Amino acid sequence: MTTRLGSDVRRRARTSTRFQLHAANLAESVQVCLQSFGDRWVATAAGSRRIETGLGSTARTALTAAVESLMPAAAAELLTDPELLAVSWQIRQAV
Repeated sequence: MTTRLGSDVRRRARTSTRFQLHAANLAESVQVCLQSFGDRWVATAAGSRRIETGLGSTARTALTAAVESLMPAAAAELLTDPELLAVSWQIRQAV
């Protein structure tokens, strides 16, 4: 869906979900927002006082890009967090 605000055109996400990823060796979790805009996904990952954005043709590609940019050393562990199983199920139900 496209909306117009003033002179800006904005697209609304078709699918949107928010969740946290955890890793045993990290003191804090990573906050993630994952959104679908038709054939593109946008992931925003926040942690350690930084925010990184990842883009991709799939949710996993966008999420991986954002998490690897935010915390390269912990990315592999974050991306195997069991929380992602529930997120994958939510996305499949919404798409």
